[in-house]
Amino acid sequence: MFINRKICYNSSIRYVSGLWGLGGHGIVFAGRLLGMAAAMGGLDSILTITYSPPEQRGGGWSRADVIIAKEMVDYPLIDEADLFLATTQQAFNLEFKSLRKGGVFIYESTIYKPTIPNLGSYVVIPVPATEIAEKTTGRKLTMNVVLVGIITAILEPVIKEDHIINAIKGMTRRAGKLDTSVQEMNIKAFQAGLDYGKKYLQELR
Repeated sequence: MFINRKICYNSSIRYVSGLWGLGGHGIVFAGRLLGMAAAMGGLDSILTITYSPPEQRGGGWSRADVIIAKEMVDYPLIDEADLFLATTQQAFNLEFKSLRKGGVFIYESTIYKPTIPNLGSYVVIPVPATEIAEKTTGRKLTMNVVLVGIITAILEPVIKEDHIINAIKGMTRRAGKLDTSVQEMNIKAFQAGLDYGKKYLQELR
């Protein structure tokens, strides 16, 4: 399959992803899940978090750049991404240019529809993540974990399903305490995204 050839797992693996979205979309949590899952698989990972200026209220963005590598990551900043996820038009406008030719672009198709330059140069995956989240868990806010499922489908076996689930169990808290009900909700959202991603990739063959 086209995507698997691009990100095949080998001794020199280095995979770079940029996740961008509106504040409240759970972008940072998604980045942390991916980084923790990579570490569980024995890989090195670096997560760099950036927020829009505090005065930009009501329309602020958050950014999580994740670098995953078999060898130690010695430089934490992204020059060119293998995967770019944008949940809003603003995020797309700001940073789509960072995606390398042949890279994977994921966007939240219930929120916006971008005009993509040189469309044939990228693997484009529209995902109705909010719709999937609401249908699966009854909570739109779990859309970020749906999107982690999509990314996992793309990156397997670099990122493994059971490692993401264990990361969810370790990181899902309410009032500072681990919460099994929230864990179960996030796991359902993740698996719904994973299933959607696998089905979509099958159709690209």
